Amino acid sequence: MDIEKKDPRWYAVYTAPRAEKKVRERFLQSGIEHYLPVQIVTRKWHDRLKKVEQPVLSGYIFVRIVPLEARQVLMTYGAIAFVREQSHPAPIPDEQIERLRKMVEQSDEEVEFSSSDLAPGTPVRITRGELSGLIGELVETKGKFKVAIRLSGLGCALTTVSTSCLEKL
Repeated sequence: MDIEKKDPRWYAVYTAPRAEKKVRERFLQSGIEHYLPVQIVTRKWHDRLKKVEQPVLSGYIFVRIVPLEARQVLMTYGAIAFVREQSHPAPIPDEQIERLRKMVEQSDEEVEFSSSDLAPGTPVRITRGELSGLIGELVETKGKFKVAIRLSGLGCALTTVSTSCLEKL
């Protein structure tokens, strides 16, 4: 990190699995400026529906620090490492964090992120489930699990398929 920089900047920090909210509490106690994008979602258990607070980005929390505070961040139990670019913690522009805040706070629907690089037009093969082996073209992604796939000769079929059941050709 560039020790010369005195202005605080935003950085993304990896957390231990499912520890984002605990790390948030520890940062609050330590006085570390942070942002954990969360949303209230309804989850179905076998006997009831329940509203729960869920992180938008699993495994990440954002901190706004000066470089000299980096050690204190990493000494926080549950904070694993900074997201790095060319071996240095990657700063995030203030505007990007503000856009993320607005998107999360003003969205009426659940905000979902996917690390999948599947884009419309990508040729895919369904690898699991009843449609296993079918090859088609990804038309669009609707949330985490719904994908529209154009199958040769069959037109466009919209089905609920986990992106983990697709492979890029």
